[in-house]
Amino acid sequence: MRIHSGPTRSLRSWLLSPPVIILAILALLGLLAPFVSPFDPTTPFPGEKLQPPSVRHWFGTDPLGMDVFARVLHATRIDLPVALLGVLLGIAAGAPLGALAGYLRGRLDGVLMRVTEVLQAFPQILFAMAMFAALGSSLRNLVLILAVLNVPVYLKMVRSSTLPLRESEFILAARGAGHSTASLVLKHILPNTLVPVFAQFSLSCAYAIQLIAGLSFIGLGVNVPEAEWGSMINLGASHIVFGQWWPSVFPGLAVFLTSYALNGLGRRLERALAG
Repeated sequence: MRIHSGPTRSLRSWLLSPPVIILAILALLGLLAPFVSPFDPTTPFPGEKLQPPSVRHWFGTDPLGMDVFARVLHATRIDLPVALLGVLLGIAAGAPLGALAGYLRGRLDGVLMRVTEVLQAFPQILFAMAMFAALGSSLRNLVLILAVLNVPVYLKMVRSSTLPLRESEFILAARGAGHSTASLVLKHILPNTLVPVFAQFSLSCAYAIQLIAGLSFIGLGVNVPEAEWGSMINLGASHIVFGQWWPSVFPGLAVFLTSYALNGLGRRLERALAG
């Protein structure tokens, strides 16, 4: 008997792909950060400010004397979970609303489309700044802002997938069997519209990582001394011209690698789901 190794080889290629490897390493380093680095990410060493990379401080120290390597690792514990949670909340709110709007149409659909158009008319960074001005700067509000920014994306995506399903045979059969609107939307329509959502998820997380870093860079979101890549870049940016590049370059590389890995994973998912 010949055993087909196609699925096994396909799974192995996924697990060994650069995006998955990079994300796995980042997640593992974030989980093991207290054991990998002997330094506390928020403890400064006043006598060791802006020390270059060395055996003692692998990524050097920042202008406050904090260990850059420890801060890069611990920042993974903030950036990745906040991005994931914000996008997941956006999906949890946007996907059901999109399915409901696409199925019912009418006034509800019109109102939701106008609201999403208004939200998407604002540049996201300006919208986030306005939300922070109204709500205050905190991790909870940062997650809320990411969720609000992602709701229109997934609402419109699921709505567009729902429209062709409204008159499908299985929907007509379920409607004829007496299923309520909520049951039709949640049990029959929504599960059949999630393919593009899976492909978009990691791409949204990649953009969320960049937005978190961008907001923290301008002083919103996560502030020093908490370890976050964007605030770390901002803290060391003014010292690059003096040749002290390490406080900004290493967290910048972390943002780049995370965004690259999430974008690559999203493209692979998109190709796999399309095929």
